[in-house]
Amino acid sequence: MSKIRLYIDRNFYKSLPISLDKEKSHYLKNVMRKKQNEEINIFNQNEEWVAKVTYKGGMKLLPKNLIRKSKINDDIWVCFSLIKSKKMNYLIEKISEIGVKKIVPIVTTFSESFTPNYSRLKKIALEAVEQSEGMNIPIIEEKKTLKEILNNWDLDRKIIFCDEKGNGTEIMKVKLMKKKLAIFIGPVGGWSEQDRQWFECLDFINVSLGSNILKVDTASLVSLFVLRNL
Repeated sequence: MSKIRLYIDRNFYKSLPISLDKEKSHYLKNVMRKKQNEEINIFNQNEEWVAKVTYKGGMKLLPKNLIRKSKINDDIWVCFSLIKSKKMNYLIEKISEIGVKKIVPIVTTFSESFTPNYSRLKKIALEAVEQSEGMNIPIIEEKKTLKEILNNWDLDRKIIFCDEKGNGTEIMKVKLMKKKLAIFIGPVGGWSEQDRQWFECLDFINVSLGSNILKVDTASLVSLFVLRNL
């Protein structure tokens, strides 16, 4: 059986009981059928522990011992043009598995026009991190226009502009001088000239992901994976 990991947003102390909400209690008791004194892993943004299941006074978890502390992850954002809901679910799941600090759906000239189910996306991201043995749950922002996200841009965060025209530096050859990065992925129809104008006054690296035109979800995965390894 695969390892059971639960994200719990609180600090852990040895043998100090942790009460569970109805959803987590149902999952452990009725879905995973965990019995008295069986063990699971619990984690927050800083630590992962082994915890023992107890049913005394209702289902609780007793932290037993520390397994590991969180390592400092690369501070990378993925800002992608809105795509259809099913593909967005897949995108959120996979980039959360790889590891990302913040996810921002953006409204561009040719992007899809709808409001995502943010609670659903956050649940997908959480489950992806639990299953991939990650520890850092990404922040998922509500959709923003390019103007909104770039107007007060933090100049210490380098923009990686993925250009579907293939005019930029090959992403594998990019030299990164800053630890804070933001990847921008355009829509299926590409960046419009109006979209491109928003980046003109900012410091950014124009990159190419190759000769093939990649879909938004594919481009997000490829660019994030490469930059994390660089």
